[in-house]
Amino acid sequence: MHFRQETPADRAAVEAIHRTAFPTDDEADLVAALRESDAFVPELSIVAEDDGRIVGHVLFTEVTVAGTDAALTLAPVAVHPDRQGEGTGSRLIRHGLDACREAGYELVVLHGDPAFYGRFGFEPATPYGLEHPFDLPDEAFQVLWLVDDVAGRIDGRVTYDAAFGEL
Repeated sequence: MHFRQETPADRAAVEAIHRTAFPTDDEADLVAALRESDAFVPELSIVAEDDGRIVGHVLFTEVTVAGTDAALTLAPVAVHPDRQGEGTGSRLIRHGLDACREAGYELVVLHGDPAFYGRFGFEPATPYGLEHPFDLPDEAFQVLWLVDDVAGRIDGRVTYDAAFGEL
């Protein structure tokens, strides 16, 4: 298995993965909307490919927050149902986080299961003064600092692309 930047030729396969991995089309629709937004970073739309078949996708898009112009959110991530439970999603996320670091970003926020995302170094975001605009539990709002010593200067409300508000 290898990981690479998504290409336009991958879009149908990526859409199919999101539509089969989730109970609604919300995530597939979110990916499509984010691709058309100013928040989209093409090199951070990453696919997992195995034997010529796309089996997973992760998307990191830009968000704004006081103290930095180098912040991202991870959403969504999906693995084809017949490949779930094999570690593909975890490997895809780790590869994506490395790409975020290499691209010079300082932090990644997300909304997700603390037990799952904690294994990648994510931790609760609200104790750092970060705020989210969604009607979701604070414990699901998490941050991963990609650069040392930035946590003290970055805080405030995280602003997401409008596509997130359409979910």
